[in-house]
Amino acid sequence: LRCRDTAGQERFRTITTAYYRGAMGIMLVYDITNEKSFDNIKNWIRNIEEHASSDVERMILGNKCDMNEKRQVSKEKGEKLAIDYGIKFLETSAKSSINVEEAFFTLARDIMTKLNRKMNDNSSSGAGGPVKITENRSKKSSFFRCTLL
Repeated sequence: LRCRDTAGQERFRTITTAYYRGAMGIMLVYDITNEKSFDNIKNWIRNIEEHASSDVERMILGNKCDMNEKRQVSKEKGEKLAIDYGIKFLETSAKSSINVEEAFFTLARDIMTKLNRKMNDNSSSGAGGPVKITENRSKKSSFFRCTLL
């Protein structure tokens, strides 16, 4: 699993379009204490629709759910946006570790389900034989790279 965090800022928009190619899953994160960050989600969805694969898994995350007293975007509003676009939705808190692991596992599980379905479809149509997956151990790293789009 390779993740990239582009911070969602406008200055990264041209860089992120390159990341869309080949992406199997994309998390769109907004700050529940910042209405403008929520409004930008629609722009990012349009960008994804233009540059990513049509079957890319997507998820909307409303972050900072631990700061309910400063909330500007209701949970219902986030859920409605997700429903309108057919995207999964969760509220998270990176600071308090609320639903962060669940979000990653959910997206990874959805990607794996889709890949398994594609493999089964290919094998039932007679295309190809067994697939052997090997681990590349040539590069050792003491840290993990994570990029969220």
